[in-house]
Amino acid sequence: MALHTSLPIYRVTHEFLGVVTDITRNMPRDYKASIGSKLREEGIELIVLVYRANAARAKAPHLSDLIERLQVIELLLRLSKDKRFISVGQYARSIELTAQIGRQANAWRKHSTSSPVV
Repeated sequence: MALHTSLPIYRVTHEFLGVVTDITRNMPRDYKASIGSKLREEGIELIVLVYRANAARAKAPHLSDLIERLQVIELLLRLSKDKRFISVGQYARSIELTAQIGRQANAWRKHSTSSPVV
């Protein structure tokens, strides 16, 4: 088992959390407390799920939960862009990172379900 902080998915997820923290800083007050805090909480939960998947024998449930939370994050980001709480550039950068996380999580899940658990 590798140290979770050395995993590529962890590094991208940590970068994503930093981006989300920065973009929510300039949201209108009402939405910063609702949408912004939900984005940050979900970003933190992604990091926790990377840790849990790395530590668990059965990785697939944690990775499935991670992928589901990515969908929630992408929905919140799209709403934020549509309502102009964040710029198109911020949205593009965030979605680029969520896509990277999703690809890595799906590949990890596929690998963990295809190889026998020792």
